[in-house]
Amino acid sequence: AMDGRFDDLLLGLAQKHKGIEDLLHTLMTFLERQSDLFHVKESDGDAKGFKEGEAEKMLRKQFSEFQARYLARAQPHLLARVPQHLGGYAAAAASSSGKRSEVPMGINASPLEGGDPGQWESQKNKGEGWVWNQTPQEINVEIAVEPCRASDLKVAIAAKSLSIKLKGNTLLEGKLFDKINSEESTWHLDNGKQVVLNLEKIRPAFWEGLFEAS
Repeated sequence: AMDGRFDDLLLGLAQKHKGIEDLLHTLMTFLERQSDLFHVKESDGDAKGFKEGEAEKMLRKQFSEFQARYLARAQPHLLARVPQHLGGYAAAAASSSGKRSEVPMGINASPLEGGDPGQWESQKNKGEGWVWNQTPQEINVEIAVEPCRASDLKVAIAAKSLSIKLKGNTLLEGKLFDKINSEESTWHLDNGKQVVLNLEKIRPAFWEGLFEAS
């Protein structure tokens, strides 16, 4: 919510520097002189500073979070490929099998950067009696079922797992490729013949499969 609050101040500061590295140097010298960021606690009783390695871990976490946010907005095709040098947040999208899916490529892959918004949505993957598609932010799953009522279905959506059963028979079940926001994910029965799920991803990334590789 506070993004952009200090843009005018920071832009003025940035304009007085020769580049990102020069700007970062100034910020780091300020923190070194005017904060306890670099102070290493020597005992649990120390009120000043951080335990060894904690400050560096905090900085890495911030970098990973904002790199992932930028990539999801401007270069989602890089999240899909997940090269090793990206690390951090983006690397979490990598498959344990090391395989890479076919993904939309190109300079303007992101819809926010003028790319085709259908490039991501059109990547459908078929299973037995079900299909799924995705954007960097969400997953949609469609499961064909025999005519039934919603009360005949038992749908369990958890942060890392999914289970859909019809009258005791399992239609779809497994550990998800990555975590989802289960509270914001939904499902409904369409015309009594199709179960439709909308799953909201925790991390903006391109999944190589709906479920973890077996």
